[in-house]
Amino acid sequence: MNLNMDLQTALIVAGLVFLALLFGYNQWQIRKARRPRELRPEDDLPPMREPVAGQGTTPETAARPHDAAAEPVARREPSLTPSAPAKAGATVAQPNHVGAAAAAAASTADADEAVAEEVAVAAGVPRPEEDLDEAEAEVDAEVKPQAKPEAKQEVAPAPAPAPTPAPAAAIPDGQPTPAVIDPLIDCIVPLHLERKASGDRILPLTGRLRRAGTKQVHIEGLRAEANAWEPVTAGHQYEDLQLGVQLANRSGPLNALEFSEFITAVEALAESLDASADLPDMTETVANARELDAFAAGCDVQLGVNVISDGAPWSAAYVQNVATQDGLVLSRDGTRFIRYQANAEGVQRPLFTLQFGDTNFLRDDLTVKAGRQITLLLDVPLADHGAKPFKTVCEYGHTLAQRMGAQLVDDNMRPLTEASFVAIFNQLETLYNKLEARGMPAGSPVALRLFSV
Repeated sequence: MNLNMDLQTALIVAGLVFLALLFGYNQWQIRKARRPRELRPEDDLPPMREPVAGQGTTPETAARPHDAAAEPVARREPSLTPSAPAKAGATVAQPNHVGAAAAAAASTADADEAVAEEVAVAAGVPRPEEDLDEAEAEVDAEVKPQAKPEAKQEVAPAPAPAPTPAPAAAIPDGQPTPAVIDPLIDCIVPLHLERKASGDRILPLTGRLRRAGTKQVHIEGLRAEANAWEPVTAGHQYEDLQLGVQLANRSGPLNALEFSEFITAVEALAESLDASADLPDMTETVANARELDAFAAGCDVQLGVNVISDGAPWSAAYVQNVATQDGLVLSRDGTRFIRYQANAEGVQRPLFTLQFGDTNFLRDDLTVKAGRQITLLLDVPLADHGAKPFKTVCEYGHTLAQRMGAQLVDDNMRPLTEASFVAIFNQLETLYNKLEARGMPAGSPVALRLFSV
């Protein structure tokens, strides 16, 4: 009897000691994660970018836009007139409109939806006439004091309001400014209205024009006063309409069944509005869709970099703590952490993701779930080339491996060396050039739509 009691007591004591050791190990791992990251002086990679989202940011949808760097804005700024770059006031006015349009688009849609960025980018293209007038007034105010010392006859040439053709230059060849629909990836059907139609009348008739199978459908109206296409909006009057169905996405090319579904919906809308539609040929459209899908398949690359533990497995709670402290944001489904970065318009876009096996950080017990591999995944066509995404991934993976006692390997579990980095950079440069030549650079609104589901 005493022997049984002693054995039971010994087992209880052993269990308590094991729990104490496990608790102490987890605390040690957490304290270890809080150490400042180390950077090698000899590493030629650029400094790691600051986190673009904090712990208080809600998953994916709440990634807030912030001011973009001055260089990308200047590089992406549209040129409206030949004389516009020479006017300081005109260049100052542009970023304000771009930022406002981007913030509006990002706040009304999911951060994962490419349409928000397309509307935000498109909204920044046209420049209101009032801003041009104000900019010219500011420039004139600065020029006049400098002209005082000169002869009065030289003041006469001041009637330099020759930039009045600026609005015409903003609309090349008199064509309306485009919005979302793009002939590079859309099959476009013009809809000619017998008379103007309001957005309030059109919108209730577009219930079936959201998707055709797995392909997105967009409808835009032409506003005569702005000479620009825009998504149909209540309270606006439109002279003409155009509808576009996406030719391909990651679900595959537009097929005959989806094309027929789209055409049926277009014909029903045309009949309701007493309009005539210029319907495309199905055989030609399906062939174009297959060609675009083949091109996209050759450019659809996802690059993985793995951080492998050299010692004991990591707990999921430890990995979550590290990712959160580094500014990564948990996705809505809880399966990955996302590093966001602002594009030239100030809109936050995913740069790369961090995954810990099949861990779901919302449903799994993070103190029990463990593993030895962290995967950093870069979706190449969706990340802006100008942000140097692969360098950012490599730098973050290197610092992560140093802090967590691990090594950096590729998808085949081979250590990543300087030679392998150079080889990958060269392959990516070829891919970026291929996308650029097609008119859909990586990370652009067109690429975001083409490489979506």
